[in-house]
This record gives sequence, C-alpha cells and structure tokens, in this order.
Amino acid sequence: MAPLIDVVFLLLIFFMLTFALPGQGMNLDLPNESSTVVSNQSQLIIKIDTVGVVTVNDEIIALDSLIDKLSQELGQRSDKSVSIETSNETLYDLFVSVIDKARQAGAKEFSLIM
Repeated sequence: MAPLIDVVFLLLIFFMLTFALPGQGMNLDLPNESSTVVSNQSQLIIKIDTVGVVTVNDEIIALDSLIDKLSQELGQRSDKSVSIETSNETLYDLFVSVIDKARQAGAKEFSLIM
C-alpha cells in the first residue's frame, strides 16, 4: 500500500495537468471603440411580450403579417439591423419564429435587448 503523501502528490499532479491544458476557452472577436456607428435613423425594435404579443416600433403586429411589415420597414433603411426586446419568460419557439421572419424580410444584423 502506498503512503498517503504519494497518493496526494499524484492527485495534485493530475489536477494540475488537466486544468492547465492549452487551447481551452473561447476565442471572442470583440468590437473596439471605433466600431460604434451612430445612425440618423431610428432603431427598428421588435418587442415580444411575455404573453406572445409582438410589436414593431410600438405597433402591435400579428405574427402572420410580420414579414410584410418588416420588409416595408427594412426597405426604407440603409442598415438592415433589428433589435429584439424580450424577457426571460418569452417562449423560445416564438422568439425563434420572430428571428426567422425577420431574416426572411431582409434583416442582416440582430441585437438582443433584455
């Protein structure tokens, strides 16, 4: 039977090697300060309520007519960015459906407001 100090030493070496492996972590491409662009246009905001009500710039829109409304709004803009304001209680299915319809309408960039 091995002395207890040998077992502790082996465990220490094992944990030091497993936690210090190179290549772990995430590579993030964060924007720098100069990438912030101030737009003259008002921001296009889609709000999803906790009960499933969808509004575009404070106008209540049915989910079926969301593509038409967003196509009209995005057609008048030079930037094709959309901000989606939602809460933690919003159904994931509704959230994904709104993003899909926004992509079909021509949105290129998305930001999330919580």
